[in-house]
Amino acid sequence: MSSPGCRGISWQEITIHGRAAHAGTTPTHLRSDAGLAAAQIVVHLRAMVDSGSYGDLRATVGHLVVHPDLTNIVPARAEMTVDLRNPDDAQMARAEQDLAAFLHDLEGSGPGLSLTTRRMAKTSHVPFDEEVQKVIAQAADDHGLPHISLISGAGHDAQEIVALCPTAMVFVRGEYDGISHNPREYSTPEACANGVDVLATTLLRLADQD
Repeated sequence: MSSPGCRGISWQEITIHGRAAHAGTTPTHLRSDAGLAAAQIVVHLRAMVDSGSYGDLRATVGHLVVHPDLTNIVPARAEMTVDLRNPDDAQMARAEQDLAAFLHDLEGSGPGLSLTTRRMAKTSHVPFDEEVQKVIAQAADDHGLPHISLISGAGHDAQEIVALCPTAMVFVRGEYDGISHNPREYSTPEACANGVDVLATTLLRLADQD
């Protein structure tokens, strides 16, 4: 299957500053709970995705730690990362703006609560070359292989090579619900061989073009 491009990616780190307090002696309404604020951000991100208001948005909090990380202490600080992905740059910008507004409102929701953000990475959506995609699709047809065109959710070297030459990608089917970036990721030898056949045929045909 060929990919028409890579999603735009936005990474940021959010640090939430609250106030440490004892779990038993501090009334709830007097707490400045950095852990609670982090949880609210996670839930809000999922609500943004589920709303459908930002197109095909994906949001992930892959890193979240609280300090001092003790059973009976209200967290004084929380550190988390937010990974946003979207094939539409305008929709991505709207999601980033609305998340920033939510963080601003959250900062004022509790006594002594403050947030800082740091941009970690940002890439725009990268479309792949339509003619190269057609050659890939024709190669798959010639080998009698079913195929679909899709947006890649991950980042790839190909999105950088786009700036140098016409580019597209060939993926092979994964087993186990298509899971990737995981030890369970697996494609059968047959699927891999089919991918090699399509890639080789594509390269030969592109090499023959003027």
